[in-house]
Amino acid sequence: MSHGYATVNALTGLAAGSFTWSSGQTAGRDKLNDGVQDELALGSASAQASGQTLSVDLGSAVSLVGIALLGHNLSVGSCTVQVLADSVNTFATAVTAKATTTIPTTAPNDRDAVLQFPAVSRRYWRLVFGHSGTKTVSFGEILFLTTITTLTRSRAYGHGESERYVTNQNESSTGSVRATLLSGPIRTKRFSFRDMRGTAERDELMAMFRASRGGVTPLLWIDTIESVSTAATAAGQECLWSQMSESHGWTENDFSLYDVDGFELRGMSREVL
Repeated sequence: MSHGYATVNALTGLAAGSFTWSSGQTAGRDKLNDGVQDELALGSASAQASGQTLSVDLGSAVSLVGIALLGHNLSVGSCTVQVLADSVNTFATAVTAKATTTIPTTAPNDRDAVLQFPAVSRRYWRLVFGHSGTKTVSFGEILFLTTITTLTRSRAYGHGESERYVTNQNESSTGSVRATLLSGPIRTKRFSFRDMRGTAERDELMAMFRASRGGVTPLLWIDTIESVSTAATAAGQECLWSQMSESHGWTENDFSLYDVDGFELRGMSREVL
């Protein structure tokens, strides 16, 4: 199993008018690529039948290798996603960048999904959503990935994960505590990389740290590299949009064997519930 990451989102700075919902919904389109997940972008004002779409005009042909759907509600209703790309906005000659994929429904991988595929260069892109019954699809953020960097070595034993909720708590004079749920869960992943063979493997991780600029630039961690145009597996969809630790280093513990400091990837904000 190979891990990877991405830091460049081709949707950054794209105007809200570049996004077109098949429902005609225009409100909240700017929330699809505003860089945070504090509000949801709704695909329609009311529940729609299966087959609704989101079309994106990138302005010119852009080569993509993946699309990440963050803070989505696609884990309910037997939801699927298909990715199409074309040189014309009618999608009359569309290619299928990613075949129809079933979205995982099991926590903690039921809110974020990445769809990886071999590089496709087109101006117009379309996401097609299938589901049972009627549904209003929603997203906290969507990322169009131009590059995914694959790490040579897999993580070592010692990795782990935690979740937290943001709450507002008040303690009464009797000692009872009442809490109001604000948002969550927000995930944090912890990784350990030991006995890296030579400087190349060590430097891959240092390059990832520099790409994140100590947590300033959001980083999409991709747990399993799966660059295929066929339907994605559940494992191939696992991802975490995160901020990396502020500092990072390494130690040479034997000749040409390096231990790289363990690091944390702190999940980015969730929408307010």
